[in-house]
Amino acid sequence: MLVHLRVHFFDSSHDRLQSRVESMATPIASCSGCQALLAENARLRKTIADLQAEVAKLRSELDEMRRQQHRQAAPFRRKECKAKPKSPGRPKGHAPALRPMPTPGQIDRIIDVPCDECPECHMPLYDLNTVVQYQTDLPPITPIVTQFNIQAGRCPCCREMRQGRHPEQISDAVGSAGNTFGPVILTLAAELKHRLGVPYRKICDFFSTYCDLEICPATFVRAEQRLAELAQPTFELLIDALRRAHVVHADETGWRINAVNGWLWVFSSKEVTVYVIRTGVGSRGHGVPADILGPDFDGYLIVDGFAAYDVLDYAKGRCNAHLLRRCKELKDTVPAKEQKYLDLLRALLLEAIDLAARREELKPDGYTRRVEEIENRLDTWLDDLPRNVSPELDRLDNHIRAHRGEWLVFLHDPEVPPTNNHAEQMLRPAVISRKIGGCNKTLRGALVHSMLASLMVTCKRMGRSFLSLARQLWQTGVARPIDLSALPAA
Repeated sequence: MLVHLRVHFFDSSHDRLQSRVESMATPIASCSGCQALLAENARLRKTIADLQAEVAKLRSELDEMRRQQHRQAAPFRRKECKAKPKSPGRPKGHAPALRPMPTPGQIDRIIDVPCDECPECHMPLYDLNTVVQYQTDLPPITPIVTQFNIQAGRCPCCREMRQGRHPEQISDAVGSAGNTFGPVILTLAAELKHRLGVPYRKICDFFSTYCDLEICPATFVRAEQRLAELAQPTFELLIDALRRAHVVHADETGWRINAVNGWLWVFSSKEVTVYVIRTGVGSRGHGVPADILGPDFDGYLIVDGFAAYDVLDYAKGRCNAHLLRRCKELKDTVPAKEQKYLDLLRALLLEAIDLAARREELKPDGYTRRVEEIENRLDTWLDDLPRNVSPELDRLDNHIRAHRGEWLVFLHDPEVPPTNNHAEQMLRPAVISRKIGGCNKTLRGALVHSMLASLMVTCKRMGRSFLSLARQLWQTGVARPIDLSALPAA
């Protein structure tokens, strides 16, 4: 009986407590303030969960970056493999790239290769015929040593010693300094160094191995300094041609002279390429392009997003490849609701680049309408972008607005490209040379490199022989301007 009363008392107490809780829950659920607090609490919980997921993702990326720094091929390896890589070799339908067969006049020797019996069975062969194979190789490279018997004497008028000079001579040195190298050796070494980025010690090893020539690297250093002095007026012709160009691409990269930080600039038109190395205050400022292009430059300067170009009064075109790359990078950082704006901008730029590539296929009126449509869509994108966006997207918006008239210049002028890839391609040889040779030790070496590299790359782009230019400079021994377009074809 006592147990039954206790159970009944417990059940009745539990029922009263449950009904009291339910009666208390009803006003809480119906209270607008409490509902707002509950919603705010849920939103904050979701925000905390999203931030924790983002922190975990960033930590994983940071750990991966730290591991990559210790991998030997980290700066050069591919970050990811393509899902459908291009098959190797030429595409289907492409004409084969075969080396032309030598003509009868080009054949230096003929060797008969008999085969009368099977080398395995030693049985006589039947249906004999002759097939032909050509093999092109270099003969043993034997240097040509020339002795110049130079007449010398004293002038009775001025009392000075005078001596003759043959057109093939590149120096007036005699005596212990009269054992010199010719223009081909010196020019070959200079081009290997300043255009292809091979250090002089390796060049000396090459000459020793294949030409049986023992040469000291200092010999090439002194020779390149003489060549640069002779080429100074020709280098100035390149700068003058650059100032008269309709489109000039510009870019820059880090450079060091001994232990001092500096910058290597490249300015390149369709045919002319000029390298400039500067150190000290203003070496990466707007003064460098202003000094090279001059105050009267009236063409288009194609640049990336570097702020030093903004103060220049030249007409400019902006690199859309940098903008596309920035859109791709921002997709991983901006909120999901803002990614649609990046997709719209990316699609707009790709459509504009495709339109410029098909300019010749469209009628002028139709092309003009398409250009106006793309211009209006870019303005609409800027107008529709909300003001309370993330800081990353806001910076992109400000950058596009600040240079609104420079992004789509390539749609209006067929000679203006949509990207600054040309400058980056011209910068690659300098970057390779920096990785291999370690920049320059002296200001004079930096000046020599900028001048000779400019002349070599320009000759390459114009299809002219730099060796012919160097021969003229070496053999005349006079610093005079030489028109590169008049040189023989390479």
